[in-house]
Amino acid sequence: MVKAKTAFTVLLMISLLGLAACGGDDGDEGGTTTGAEEAGTTAGGDETGTNAKESGEPILIKTHLAPLNARGESTGEVLSGSTIGDSAFCAGGRFIDGPVKTSTRSVVRSFRCPSGTLTITFTSTPPGVKQRSDWKVVKSLGRFEGLSGGGRMRAVFESRRGQGRETFTGTVTP
Repeated sequence: MVKAKTAFTVLLMISLLGLAACGGDDGDEGGTTTGAEEAGTTAGGDETGTNAKESGEPILIKTHLAPLNARGESTGEVLSGSTIGDSAFCAGGRFIDGPVKTSTRSVVRSFRCPSGTLTITFTSTPPGVKQRSDWKVVKSLGRFEGLSGGGRMRAVFESRRGQGRETFTGTVTP
């Protein structure tokens, strides 16, 4: 009887430690989220009970922002790990930003991918301020034809010349 109680206690403690190790806080300190989590939904739908087909698919776009080119344009590349739903997004693709509207700091970015073009808009922040903004799809061609949606973006700059990394998360629907 004592051996059974001891074994049960040990198994219970291991189970509880395992559950505690899987938990975490909801802060974004060094953690990562999926596009669906960032957009406030789950992979199966949103809090109203709709399924993924009705609410869209998660999108995650990771970019490397190059220093401004000779014409003062922002360009860069789409990094591996970028996805729409379960599919890769824009493997080997590049992007270019249109002129920034100085009054609203609105940026129009075109992702040029082997199978189509996806154009989004977001708001840039002044230098020295954390870059975080909502974004939305404004045009879609080729494989992305008819795509709509949006989400949140954030950027981390690596140099004073504007070089950095960006992450766009959200949900899109066909």
